[in-house]
Amino acid sequence: MSDKAEKKATVLLVDDNQLQLDALALRLEQHYEEEALDIRVEIESDERNVLATLREKTIDVVVSDLDMPFFRGDELNQMVQKFDDKIQFIIHSGVGGQKARNQLIDENVRDIIEKAKPGSDTFKDLVEAIRKALKFREERLAVSMINSAARRQRNIVHEDPKMEKVFSIVDKVAGAPSPVLVQGEPGTGKELIAHEIHRKRNEMLRLKNPNFNEKDYPYLAINCGALSRTLLESQLFGHKKGAFTGSVADQDGVFVAAKKGTLFLDEITELDLDLQVKLLRVLQEKEVTPLGSTRPIPVRARVVTATNAPIKQLVEERKFRDDLYYRINVVNIEIPPLRERKLDVEALANHFLLEMADAYNCPPRCLSPGALELLKKYRWPGNVRELHNVIERSFALGDEYNIIPRDLPDEIQGIGPGHDDAGDGQRDADLEAGLSRFHEAAREVGDSIAAKHSLGDRQSSFPTYDEVVAEHIRRALLHTQGVKSRAASLLSIDRNRLYRLMSKYRIPADGVSAD
Repeated sequence: MSDKAEKKATVLLVDDNQLQLDALALRLEQHYEEEALDIRVEIESDERNVLATLREKTIDVVVSDLDMPFFRGDELNQMVQKFDDKIQFIIHSGVGGQKARNQLIDENVRDIIEKAKPGSDTFKDLVEAIRKALKFREERLAVSMINSAARRQRNIVHEDPKMEKVFSIVDKVAGAPSPVLVQGEPGTGKELIAHEIHRKRNEMLRLKNPNFNEKDYPYLAINCGALSRTLLESQLFGHKKGAFTGSVADQDGVFVAAKKGTLFLDEITELDLDLQVKLLRVLQEKEVTPLGSTRPIPVRARVVTATNAPIKQLVEERKFRDDLYYRINVVNIEIPPLRERKLDVEALANHFLLEMADAYNCPPRCLSPGALELLKKYRWPGNVRELHNVIERSFALGDEYNIIPRDLPDEIQGIGPGHDDAGDGQRDADLEAGLSRFHEAAREVGDSIAAKHSLGDRQSSFPTYDEVVAEHIRRALLHTQGVKSRAASLLSIDRNRLYRLMSKYRIPADGVSAD
C-alpha cells in the first residue's frame, strides 16, 4: 500500500464489548506505531453514537461487530453508507454460514473478518483488510476529486445544450434498474446512449461495491428487425436441443446471457404481436422460459429499448401492445436530430476527422470555413451517421491538408432537399436568386452573341433560347474548370439536369466549344 493511502487515516472500531474493544484498539495502535504509520484509531462502544462521530471526525474505515443491542452491524453499515458511501465498512465478528457472508457482501460490506477463537489469531487478517480498505477509499476519493474538478469526459462527443438535457436523464437513470425507452430518428445515436447508460451504471457499481466484477455486468445488444421470427425468439429467450430444426444443442438467450448487465433491444417495434406478449411476460415476471422447455430461468438484466418509429401512433393503431409500451417506457429519452443541434456539427466533424487521421495513419486535416459553413447549413436527414460518412468520404477523396467545399458530396454543395435549415421560404428565396442570376447572365450572353453578328441583319442575328442556355453552360464550366457539381451549383440546377443539357447541346466536359 502506498504511503499516501496509509497516512492521515482514521479507523473507527465499534463493539458493545468494552474489554474487547479496548484490547483491539491498543493492539492496532501498537502495530501502526511499530510500522511508523500515521493511522489513528477511534473507538465507540454504543453504536447509536456512530453517526455523531462521523459528523465530528473524518472517518475512513469502520470496523464493527455484527451482533449489538441497538443496531446490528449490517444495519449500521446501511446508515454509514447513506451518510457517506465512500466510507469503507468491515464486519469483525463471527458470521454463520456462507449465505450470510454473501448477503453482507451484496450489501457493500468491504470485508468480513472473524474474531479470534481459542487457539487462533485473525489480527493479521484484520490489519490486511484495513489496509486494502484504505487503499480502495483513496482510489474512490481520487476519482471523486477528478469528477468535481471538471466535467466527466463522456464517450459521446457533444456541445449542444439539447444533448446536456439528454445526459442529465442518463445520469439520473443509470443508478436505477428501471427500463428505458430511447427514441430518435435513424442515425442519432440511440445505441450510444444505451451503452452510456450501461457504462455509467457499471461505473457507479464499481465505486460503490469493492467486489464488483465486470463479467457479471455485460452489455448485449440485439436488433429485433434483423432476424426471422424463429431465430429472434431463440436469440431472446434461448432454446433447448431439438426445439426446432437445426437446434443441435441447448443455447441461452440474451436475457440469460446478459446476467446482471444491460440488454439493449433495438427496433423494438419490429416485434410481432406474439413475441410482444412473451417479452411482456419476461419483463413482468423477471423470468424466461427457453423454447422447448417448461422450466423458467430467473433474469436480472436491465432492459433498454429503442425505436425510430412513432411508437405512440403504433399503440393507437393496435400494432404495438399498450401494456408492453407502458412496461418499457418507464423512463423515456428523446434524442434530438442533428439539424436541431447545430453546435454539435462542428464538434462531431472535427472528432471524425481525428478518427479518420488515425485510421488512415496520416496527419489530421481541418475543415475550411467554407466547408464548415456548408455542413452547418445542411439538414442531415441521416443525422450523425450521415455526417460520419460524409467526413470519411471527404477525407478519402480530398487533398492532404484541408477539407474544402468541393471535397463534400454534391447534395451538401448544392441547393436541394436537405440543404439549409431555414425552411421552404428560404429555399424559395434561394431559387428566386438563382433565377435572377440566370436572367442577368442570359442577357449578358445574348448581348455577346448579338455583337458577333452583322448589325444589318438584326432579326436573324438575335440569339435563340437554346443558344443562350448553351453559352451560359459553357461559361459556367469554364469558370469551374470543368467541375460539373460546382457548375450545376452556379446554374442553380442539379447535376443530372446539367448532364442532360450538355448532351443536348453537345458541350464538352471542359466547356470549350467544338467550333
